[in-house]
Amino acid sequence: MQARLLMAGALFSGVVMIPAPRAGSVTTRYKVVQTVTQDVDATAAGGPKQHSVVKFTSYVQLTLTDTTGGRSIKMVVDSIHGDSLPAGAPAEMLAKAKGAIVTGFVDGKGKVSGVKANGEAGGIPLTNLVSHLVPPVRPPLKMGDAWTDTTATSNDAPGMSTKTVTNYKVTGAETRGGVQASKVDGAFSSSIVGTQETPGGSADIDGTGTGTVTYFIAPDGKVVGGNGSSTSNLNVTLAAQGVSLPVVLSTSVEITPLP
Repeated sequence: MQARLLMAGALFSGVVMIPAPRAGSVTTRYKVVQTVTQDVDATAAGGPKQHSVVKFTSYVQLTLTDTTGGRSIKMVVDSIHGDSLPAGAPAEMLAKAKGAIVTGFVDGKGKVSGVKANGEAGGIPLTNLVSHLVPPVRPPLKMGDAWTDTTATSNDAPGMSTKTVTNYKVTGAETRGGVQASKVDGAFSSSIVGTQETPGGSADIDGTGTGTVTYFIAPDGKVVGGNGSSTSNLNVTLAAQGVSLPVVLSTSVEITPLP
């Protein structure tokens, strides 16, 4: 995987037209299901091959309010549930996220900035949820529109930086929740670099990733559905042991608006 899942428009002569956002604010509740699969080959360090799956479901309320130059973002976390957690991960850590607030700003071109959270969820970056729900989509849209977005982030995980380049295109229209939504497809590539502390000491991490996303946008500018998946191939170099371990991360996300 941005309120920029734009406004579904009227289908006229085969062209989907998407009007500018309405004045005021739009509030939507969402269910966001995220799954992360990790495969680590630690044989070079004398360890085994490791496979783990983390799956969690977040319930949040997102409000986008018109302001000078764009829209303010306010996301309130209702709850986060661990459907599948690694051994030893305390489920009560997720409870800390309840009531957490994430704020930010999205400009008229769909660029998000100033995203920050006042809480945490046991290692789950709450700011990452905003990136799924407020994608860089630019109104007004019509069938065939295409653009490229470049985003650099450093808040997905401590010590890590990611640069992502995504090519978006308006590919159709689909009825979602009783409204005709514009379908926006994207394909992206990313580069990841950083340093983290691990049980084996300091580790330098670098790698690349690829993935796809699909968003559906209602006439009032809200996301009315979406999904995405990605695969990242990383090298984790353990400074103390002087070895590099290959790591494969596979992620998926499913976005569902709630009544």
